[in-house]
Amino acid sequence: MSNTDMTIAGKLARFVVQARAEPARFEAEVRAQASQRLLDNLGCIAFGTSVGPARTIADLAVSLGAGAARLVGTNVTTSPTAAAFAHGTLAQSFELNDLGVYVHPGACVLPACLAGLDLASQPVDGSTFAAAIIAGYEVTVRVSECVGPSPELDIGWHTPPFHGAIGAAASAAMLMGLDEAAIAQALVIAADLAGGGLMLARLGSDIKRVHCGRGAETGVLAALMARAGLKSRLDTFEHADWGYCRTMVARSDGFDLSAITSGLGDDVVAFRRTAVKYYPVGAEVLGVIDTVTALKREHAFTADDVERLHIGTPAFFVKAEAHEFPERDAQIHFNSEYGAAMALVRDVRPVYDDASILSYWADGYHDPAVRRLAARITHGVDAERDRQNPYGIDSTVRVELRDGRRFEGRTGYVDRAESNSTMQFNTMSEARIVSKFNALLGQLAPPETRSRIVDTALGIGALPDANVLWTALQAIAKSH
Repeated sequence: MSNTDMTIAGKLARFVVQARAEPARFEAEVRAQASQRLLDNLGCIAFGTSVGPARTIADLAVSLGAGAARLVGTNVTTSPTAAAFAHGTLAQSFELNDLGVYVHPGACVLPACLAGLDLASQPVDGSTFAAAIIAGYEVTVRVSECVGPSPELDIGWHTPPFHGAIGAAASAAMLMGLDEAAIAQALVIAADLAGGGLMLARLGSDIKRVHCGRGAETGVLAALMARAGLKSRLDTFEHADWGYCRTMVARSDGFDLSAITSGLGDDVVAFRRTAVKYYPVGAEVLGVIDTVTALKREHAFTADDVERLHIGTPAFFVKAEAHEFPERDAQIHFNSEYGAAMALVRDVRPVYDDASILSYWADGYHDPAVRRLAARITHGVDAERDRQNPYGIDSTVRVELRDGRRFEGRTGYVDRAESNSTMQFNTMSEARIVSKFNALLGQLAPPETRSRIVDTALGIGALPDANVLWTALQAIAKSH
């Protein structure tokens, strides 16, 4: 028995090695989900090149590196870590990247997979590349569910650059061909390096867009450090005094280590506990928009009919979302009043149905009608929601019209939860993911280029060489 066998890092490394050795061990539905998440995140990365602050950050990242790692939508190359940083930043740039229990796994894992493909010493077939996506997602989600939702949010951590860095390390190390011991080291080194704050970033900082980029970069860097022979403690995750999990929650009993390893390798939880986004907002605002839209449709009222609207959520999300109305584009994704006002004023539909949301969401805060309506919207604690799950994303929306009529709607994401630390999400169909991808690339690439990327990403598992994906992606640069 090796000295890694009894540690969480060792068990995760064993899972990663098995995924590389037997990529077909995963069920067909899991492999299909991996290819769909690949396509979705590629769309987010490509669209990110049109988001000014994200593009600036990505250009800065590229200027800091030199190497042969490729970049989506360009003809330039850079270092693998800089490429991962750039891709992760671009993926999260407009808040349409996938989400889970306060993680954005794809925006950390997919950039690491792309960098890992460029770092691979041996040819990588498509099935192995898909397995690396699965492994990275699974590690990310299991670590996140070990500690959250939890006091980590009250502390102020933004978890993607923490948990996502560990999943990114798993994917990069797997594709780089590291052995089990080195993969275990990559995971604990990533845990040592990881970090990022939450609340100030939500209040209007361009740096929120960087967090997934940092997670991806950290994972790739950790894999490179492990390959070079650097080491950290193998009990990094579970150490009782200063371990990763204890540090994340700042207490000795606020996490569940069994969530990381229970059923590992036999039950893939990553995709059913994460979701593809359809509005460019934080998770908790998704339900607010859906509920306002449903009430407006059911009762046939307009924005002009509304006297006031109240949003009730757990206490944490009053702090997270009930802050000042957006004054710049960095704030438009994390404000409940903005989300509700936009849903009242506009015909807000998911991006896969209406690509125009990609433009009007970015400048709606300039609309006087939206600003006036937002002033009549309040956001407070819903005691029942707070009691059910203090870190849940569910909300209760109450609308009062000028004629005295009142309506109420409630979201039910946590109603499908298996526990207070997990949330179940509806699966977006492949057809809708393709429609979302086409919306994201509508102004960046012609239909034939988009179609080629769609076919390549969705068929990744059958490709003899995963680098065919890069051939398809390079057509975006030629389209500009």
